[in-house]
Amino acid sequence: MRILKYSIFALLAVPALAAPAAAAPASPSEVPAPGLVARYNFDGGATGGRVSDLSGRGGPLTVRGSNNGQVAFTALGAGRFATFPAACAAGTTTCPRALLEAADDADLDPGTRGFKWAATVRVAAGQLTGNANMMQKGVANAGSQWKMQISGKAGRAQCVMVAQGTGQKFTATSAKPIADGAWHRLVCERAGTGLSVSVDGVASGRAVIPATLAVDNAMPLRVGGPNLQTGGDMYHGQIDDVYVQLG
Repeated sequence: MRILKYSIFALLAVPALAAPAAAAPASPSEVPAPGLVARYNFDGGATGGRVSDLSGRGGPLTVRGSNNGQVAFTALGAGRFATFPAACAAGTTTCPRALLEAADDADLDPGTRGFKWAATVRVAAGQLTGNANMMQKGVANAGSQWKMQISGKAGRAQCVMVAQGTGQKFTATSAKPIADGAWHRLVCERAGTGLSVSVDGVASGRAVIPATLAVDNAMPLRVGGPNLQTGGDMYHGQIDDVYVQLG
């Protein structure tokens, strides 16, 4: 059995991993337009603790950790993906935690414009300890936000937007769980009054949002968790081929 490792511009076949199913090919409409503002495929690993942006417009992702937490860049065929620290037992206060962080950038604040963010992920149900934040900019209780997460024990993919000014939260949730140990391509998209999530190139959930909903904050882009605090919604699986696109 072979697993497809996604790239934004091409799909590459790679050697099999221990997963029950292969991720489906991304749909042609998922390919980013010239509005690409950040892209990370992790194939070069981290140099000096930083992962280079491949879009030419974004900043590098810096590895951040606490309690000796590290992000591993695991080989997969000719490429690599990011692996985040495993979950710790409940009540553990010295659990290793790690995430990837890029500095605040105006291109990552879409305002009311069309916006898309995507990642290829692999996580099993046993790796979920609650909601798991895969990528985000902003926090829900301190201004506006866009986010991709997996919902608690249900294991469903969710695309979240929180409106600047009002704090209204809108969530598009996938129809089926994706925490099955297989690779899945997740795409979140805000277009007009729609917020949608697709899984492996297939539309899977949608929410209606105000046309005036704006996201603009001074927070960094984070991949793998919201922060390094104890009890945060950390992600404990793998991530590959992350991008952010305007328009």
